[in-house]
Amino acid sequence: MNLRKTEYVLTLIAGLTGIIAGNIVLLCKGILVVFGNEDIEGLVADDSMVVVLAIITLIIGILLIIFAAFIKRNRNTKLFGVLTLIAAAVGFFLVGLVWIVPGELAIIAGIMCLVRKVETF
Repeated sequence: MNLRKTEYVLTLIAGLTGIIAGNIVLLCKGILVVFGNEDIEGLVADDSMVVVLAIITLIIGILLIIFAAFIKRNRNTKLFGVLTLIAAAVGFFLVGLVWIVPGELAIIAGIMCLVRKVETF
């Protein structure tokens, strides 16, 4: 029986919304390239930092899903709670406002992994 179901669900939703946030950043950059005064090469040459940050955001979202799987298996939940908190903080520094929902969910899940005591029967 999984006693850390809340942490699992929160981390899983944070990972999925993190992937959506990364895709939103890539989509916004693509729209700016298509409708702005930039050419297509501007996506790679001039503002490649936005693309790099969006890809890192996608990777953090995937990592949060992996952390959720380890939290579900009750494998060293303290470690994955700390890693979840670090992933949430890095996401806030990378994309800011786009990361509000996944970041808040990941912070709550990370704190719950660190603080909550699971009773065994």
